[in-house]
Amino acid sequence: MTNDSENNRSGERPISGGYSRREALKLGGLATLGTLLGGGALLGRATPALAQASSAGTLSPANPLDIVIAVYPGGTLLDFAGPSEVFHQLPNTNIRYASLNGGFVTLEYGVEYGKTERLADIDKAGLILVPGGSDLTAPMQPEYQAQIRRLADSAKYVTSVCNGSLVLAATGVLKGKRSACHWAFINKLSEYGAIPVPDRFVEDDNGRFMSGGGITAGIDFALRVAGKLRGQQAAEFAQLVIEYDPAPPYHSGHPRDARPEVIAMVDKELPGASKGLARVPGVR
Repeated sequence: MTNDSENNRSGERPISGGYSRREALKLGGLATLGTLLGGGALLGRATPALAQASSAGTLSPANPLDIVIAVYPGGTLLDFAGPSEVFHQLPNTNIRYASLNGGFVTLEYGVEYGKTERLADIDKAGLILVPGGSDLTAPMQPEYQAQIRRLADSAKYVTSVCNGSLVLAATGVLKGKRSACHWAFINKLSEYGAIPVPDRFVEDDNGRFMSGGGITAGIDFALRVAGKLRGQQAAEFAQLVIEYDPAPPYHSGHPRDARPEVIAMVDKELPGASKGLARVPGVR
C-alpha cells in the first residue's frame, strides 16, 4: 500500500498502454487522461479551466516530498483515506503509513489497515499527518506521543485532520498555534494551549501548521495543502482525477446549517458536542 508498484502487483488492472489507472494519470496530466478515455466531449469543459496559468507551489516539482501518515488503533479511515488519495496524485510525492508497532492496525469499526511501518524506524518526514478517531486512547499514550513529537519537531509541515489536532496539541507542538478540529471537540484544543478556529481549513506559521475540520474536511484540507505545496494546477488536477465535485443532498454537515432537532440527536450521542466539548475516549 505504500507505492504504486505494490498496488499494481496486488492486482490493480492496467488500462491501455499497460499502465495502471494511477500511473497513467500521473504520467501525462489531462493529455494522457483525454487520450486514454477517448477524451473530447468528457473533457471539453474542464480543459480550458485547467489550462489557465495558475499559482506555483512553495515546492518545486523537482523537490521530493515525503509524507508520513501516522495511524493508530481506533482511528477513522476517512480522515486519512481522502487526503491519501489526493496526495497520491501529486508529482514527486511519496506517502508512507506508520504506526507505533508497525504491521496491521485495527481502525474504527474493526477495519484492519496495513501493513504499516514502525514510527520509530522513520528518521524524518517532510510532512506529517495525524488523522482523528473515535477513540484516542492509543495516540495519547506516551510512546506514541513521543514519536509524533519527534517527527513533528523536524518536519517542514505539521498537519492534522479532525480531532487528530487534539493528538498533536497533547504533544505540546500546537501551543499558541491556530488549529481546526471537528466541531464537536474543537474547544478541547484550548485545554492543550492551542487556539481553536472553527474553519474547515486553518494554517499558522506561514503554512507550517495546517489542519482540517471534521472527517470529510480532510479532502478540502488535502487539496489546500496540494495547492500550497505543488501549485494550483496540481491541486486542480488531483481534484479532477478523483472527481471531487460535492453536491450533498442535505445541508446538515455543520451545526450552523443543521436543524435543531438533528443537533439535539448528536448532543444525545455526544454530550457537549454543540459546545465543542464532546468527550472522546483517551482525552482527559
